[in-house]
Amino acid sequence: MTLTPNLYMADSFLESFDHLPMGQRKKVREFLGKFRSDPTAPGINYEPIHDTRDDRVRTVRIDRAYRAVMLHPNMGADYVLVWVDHHDEAMAWAKNKLFPVHPATGAIQVLDLELVEEANSRAADELAAKPLDAYALFETFADADLIRAGVPEMLLPSVRALHSADGLERLRPYLPAEAHETLFYIANLGCAVDEALRHAGVEADRPVDATLALEHPDSRRRFHLVESPEELDQILDEPMAKWRIFLHPSQARLVERHFNGPARVLGGAGTGKTVVAMHRARYLARSVFTAPEDRILFTTYTRNLAANIRENLENLCGPEIARIEVANLHTWAMQLLRQAGRPVSIVEEDEQRQCWRNAMEAAGAGWDEAFVQREWAAVVQAQGITERGEYLRASRLGQGTALNRSQRAALWEIFAAYRRELERLDRVEWPDVIRCARTLLETGTVTLPYRAVVVDESQDLDPVELRLLRQMVPEGENDLFFVGDAHQRIYGQPVVMAQCGIAIRGRAAKLRINYRTTEEIRRWSTEVLAGAAVDDLDGGQDDLAAYHSLMTGIPPTVRSFASAAEEMAFVLGEIGTLREAVELERICIVARSHRYLRDDILPAVRAAGIPYLLLEADTPDYAGSGVRLATMHRVKGLEFEHVFIAGMRAGVMPPAWAVTEADLLRERCLLHVAASRARETLTVTGWGKMSALV
Repeated sequence: MTLTPNLYMADSFLESFDHLPMGQRKKVREFLGKFRSDPTAPGINYEPIHDTRDDRVRTVRIDRAYRAVMLHPNMGADYVLVWVDHHDEAMAWAKNKLFPVHPATGAIQVLDLELVEEANSRAADELAAKPLDAYALFETFADADLIRAGVPEMLLPSVRALHSADGLERLRPYLPAEAHETLFYIANLGCAVDEALRHAGVEADRPVDATLALEHPDSRRRFHLVESPEELDQILDEPMAKWRIFLHPSQARLVERHFNGPARVLGGAGTGKTVVAMHRARYLARSVFTAPEDRILFTTYTRNLAANIRENLENLCGPEIARIEVANLHTWAMQLLRQAGRPVSIVEEDEQRQCWRNAMEAAGAGWDEAFVQREWAAVVQAQGITERGEYLRASRLGQGTALNRSQRAALWEIFAAYRRELERLDRVEWPDVIRCARTLLETGTVTLPYRAVVVDESQDLDPVELRLLRQMVPEGENDLFFVGDAHQRIYGQPVVMAQCGIAIRGRAAKLRINYRTTEEIRRWSTEVLAGAAVDDLDGGQDDLAAYHSLMTGIPPTVRSFASAAEEMAFVLGEIGTLREAVELERICIVARSHRYLRDDILPAVRAAGIPYLLLEADTPDYAGSGVRLATMHRVKGLEFEHVFIAGMRAGVMPPAWAVTEADLLRERCLLHVAASRARETLTVTGWGKMSALV
């Protein structure tokens, strides 16, 4: 009986597959279906390659002109697809490749001997040109230490020749990812090898077993086991993002880790927090809560991000998607109230302004209306305060202006008058919806089917919302999984999860590797927050130390102009150049306010004849063609190859009303979020007096 092979795909195979003509892609699919059925069939043409440097490399025949390159790493039924191309190009690609099992880590690595020789030759030249007393970056480390760090032995000369962190970055394309990451932490943070290995997610001193090398966590960042014919069809039929199948070891461990209660994952922009959250939801539905009646809820703060996550999960998951529900938390709460026969109406902006006006007039006091509204939102509603005594005792940390007891009592009269105005109109605010939903669950009026809840963008949730989440699922193992980053908090206030009934102590983790942006863009967006004190969502402090990007590129461009017309002429000229090489959907123009976007940017884009899509609150990013136009709030959770942040003027960013310490920090976070959406280029423009944040 013929064994069904274990078919693995390398990330290099998917890269080469994406460049094939559509007709050839269809033939590859047909071939792989036959191969999975019987890899020994005569029509497979499974043959060695003459003069290859790795004798385990074979080719298989797709048709008369095209070949796939395969690796047979052991004597079992494991086969690895590593490349597909026209016959001559496939042979040339495979000729100098090696796929060794690293002697210290036990992972399969991919080495190109031409690149290795090139790197070592360059290192020899640099070493000869250096003064004899020049410092070498890793001179205090023995060869055995560097090999434990994942460095292939044949690249030791190149690593030994390094004398700066910049040189290590130039060597990055020649090194396996885990080796570069570990060396990065040693060089930039002064870590010992064991500490650097932990930062990089490499399991130190793991027993080496060549027969299990493909199952090694560091191998899984390059090689993926195709588990079924259906998954194979899905991978080859649909546009594939690498995040769907190749996870960093630090991500994979969080996805599959057993937690005895709520868990929290922190990470800077671009570190893959949402990717981890989506894989976690799939893992829980597929491997933990598997009964037909079990449900997993995936929730996030914004509606547009929930729509994007829903689409991505549908592409990621198999049949288990039927038991995963994706919902914006506010929308979910509204639906719960309707189902319980308690529908409510959210107050409109015009109605809200009139309610405040009436309340202020009734109070007859000389309070600033903007201050009163901030106090209501940031203290009363955020903390779920419903009684006068609660407000008199409430914490106002970070609000900037001190209030004595009599001032608080006077303010409460205004708040009470505002609440009466809302009741007169039969309207509520969003925090009221959340509070009502929680009451339904606390009193047992409604029961839910969820076994686990996965929460994205946790930093934007306030205590009222966190307490609702605690009520939505029974306390127990793997019940709540939060991902977030307070450096990206653009809505709520600092929170302490423990004070909301969510104990995460001992179940917290952090992601440090940026997969989205170049290092240059990461640095610029991070420097916006330099010196800011940022919380860790549970009463402690967080920082972006050891946070770095795997990619390099060009520094961000910052330009100031004399007028708005000159600014837009420059931006549209740059987009005109870009559209010759990239699709417009990969470009986004971002502004601080919807008004500036609507009144200044959109007419200029329309007049230039450039197709566009205005991203509103309910508009999925994939909804249409054209350059994307969005506010800074709207691009949260999205990414684009090229980002233009326009209108960065004094008085606009930050707005004139942003005066408190909390307001200014939120504006800095907002700029950090907008800048970190860029993958390849970031351009920041303004006219007149530029924003102090730039």
